[in-house]
Amino acid sequence: MTKMADSEGEKKLPCAQRFLKSLFGDFDDDIVEKKPASDSKVEPGDQESDESKENDRGKWGSAAEFVLSALGYAVGLGNVWRFPWMCWKNGGGAFLIPYFIMLAFAGLPIFFMEVILGQYGGVGPNKLFELSPIFKGLGVGMIAISFFSSLYYNVVITWALYYMFSSFTSSLPWVGCDQKWNSDLCFDNTAEIECEQYSNGTSTGAVYLFRECYNASVVALGKFIEEFNNTIAGKKQTLPDESKIPAAEEFFNQKMYRQNYLDGDGYNTGVMRPMEDVGAPKWDITLTLLFSWIVVYLCMLKGIKTSGKVVYFTATFPYVVIIILLIYGATLDGAKEGVKFYLTPNFTKLGTPEIWVDAAGQIFFSLSVGMGGLMTYASYNQFNNNILRDTLIVSLGNCFTSILAGFPIFAILGFMAKQIGKEVPDVVTSGSALAFIAYPEVVSKMPAPPFWSIIFFFMLITLGLDSQFAGIEVMITTVVDSKPKLGNYKPVISGVICLVMFIITLNMTCDAGIYWEELINYYSGWSLVLIGFAEVLVYGWAYGAERILDNVEEMLGWKFNRFGWWYFRILWKVITPLLLLAIVIFNFIDTSDLSYGSYVLPKWGQAIGWIVALIPIILIPVYSVLVIIYDKMCYPNTGESLFQRIGRLTQPSEKWMSSQERYGEKSPAITNHAVRKDLEGEDNVAYTQSNAKITMLSF
Repeated sequence: MTKMADSEGEKKLPCAQRFLKSLFGDFDDDIVEKKPASDSKVEPGDQESDESKENDRGKWGSAAEFVLSALGYAVGLGNVWRFPWMCWKNGGGAFLIPYFIMLAFAGLPIFFMEVILGQYGGVGPNKLFELSPIFKGLGVGMIAISFFSSLYYNVVITWALYYMFSSFTSSLPWVGCDQKWNSDLCFDNTAEIECEQYSNGTSTGAVYLFRECYNASVVALGKFIEEFNNTIAGKKQTLPDESKIPAAEEFFNQKMYRQNYLDGDGYNTGVMRPMEDVGAPKWDITLTLLFSWIVVYLCMLKGIKTSGKVVYFTATFPYVVIIILLIYGATLDGAKEGVKFYLTPNFTKLGTPEIWVDAAGQIFFSLSVGMGGLMTYASYNQFNNNILRDTLIVSLGNCFTSILAGFPIFAILGFMAKQIGKEVPDVVTSGSALAFIAYPEVVSKMPAPPFWSIIFFFMLITLGLDSQFAGIEVMITTVVDSKPKLGNYKPVISGVICLVMFIITLNMTCDAGIYWEELINYYSGWSLVLIGFAEVLVYGWAYGAERILDNVEEMLGWKFNRFGWWYFRILWKVITPLLLLAIVIFNFIDTSDLSYGSYVLPKWGQAIGWIVALIPIILIPVYSVLVIIYDKMCYPNTGESLFQRIGRLTQPSEKWMSSQERYGEKSPAITNHAVRKDLEGEDNVAYTQSNAKITMLSF
């Protein structure tokens, strides 16, 4: 009877109000007109049923599952390819200075804040903003970032799968320059050494040039290139060192993708394909992409109940491989120069806004803050889990992994630079593809190359899956938190999400699909800093840094000493917001067009990128306006001015409560003794009209 009455009452709502209700889920439970509790008859069975469905949401099997999942989420492909790429792009060791500053004053405070609120409320980002309903759009913006990030992230997992499958052969396909996809600029160091071999200290006179070995007689006759003299040096000048392209780079760009046009016989013409001519999906990488989404689906079949067990392996295995590569990389010729570039700061870079923006973006990307995944994972914790301990383990462990992974990759870059006669910064020019060019090169030099190639790319797959789990879990949790009755249909929800995202990412498997991957990668990361800035304003000021610290005491049973209390309060309310605001301003001032190697993406492509970057941000004011309109429609006669209404909507709604109260797990913990005095004042009254109840809080 109760459900029937609710259904009939909803039909009586105006059309516009029903539309807004569909946007905000059960947000209106706090404000729409309804009968007093004393007049409504609720069957005991109904209450237990609803509560049991809420409890079906699930919990981690142990505290270790959360730590490993959060560590796996933070320690992902970004530590292996994005962090070294950022160092390479920003002058090596110079990048480490802003990186650690951003970690201390931006990344770690926001990380701690997100896991506190996620664990306390026991809900994902779409419901978390019951703590400040007018900013519900911030939670939706986080979900949007998770969606965009999961799109390109699974493409990177697809790359790793493609390389691993290609490694099941006696000879790795990215070794040598004798394939159709290779251009005349392809360089193979092994072939050059074999061609220009020395006998008793005397050169044979042969020249390795344009993928061919020309013997001494051809060179002497001058039948090769007429405009140059007959000396070996003259012939070599036709291909300067800076024009040489490693064979592994051409495998990535021309075999896996098809960045250059092919001639009628299928050979590489060397003419680059523009973004507007994206081409058709390549069948091999498309099937690999489909397989990667199937793997993600199987691992997420039952949400955290499945992924929580998988992470015991996926979160630990990568460390074994990284250490092996570190040891082997240290033995390579030229490794010292690569590591020197990694550790030696170029202080002139510190004066450019780009390095600070990249450092902030890398911290957000690496720690995975601002995307909703951390608060989603934390929402499955036990209420009294030690989140301070977990924050330190995950954040410091993540940064340690980034730095550790940088050593083998820069040792490899130093080796490659020595082989082809380039400087370390000039070895690779393909951005986020760095790990798929540098690492395959060194793997090919190891004993039993196919075996080590399979192991390495399997490691990349495990790194990627850990992070991808959280992105998909954010979307699953969004659906289940909005409609708890769907909790038993997680396999179906997961399947629909993976299928939709597979279809969307098909354009990244086309001939020029790499441009689209780079576009989503770059611009979705750009909006993370803006989301982080909005987060600290909402959490630190609207909800209140003091209230967050009270939540910590309620969960853990102890409170920070005076120094810790002031430390986090100043960080959350002053230092972190100002630091992120400066980064946002610098980013706007010194924004340059996105490029991939030497190719600058067209203006229309950049415009699409900005749309991707701004969607999560625009959702915040759009939802704020809709919340105000909805509140006014549902409750028009409060006597409040617009500013009073907005002030009320910035404060926690009655639905904001601890996870213990929300799910009825047990009686709530002892109320915080450090309650602020103004919470006890007479201004905090309940306003009742037309049998509807809202809470008006004055601070």
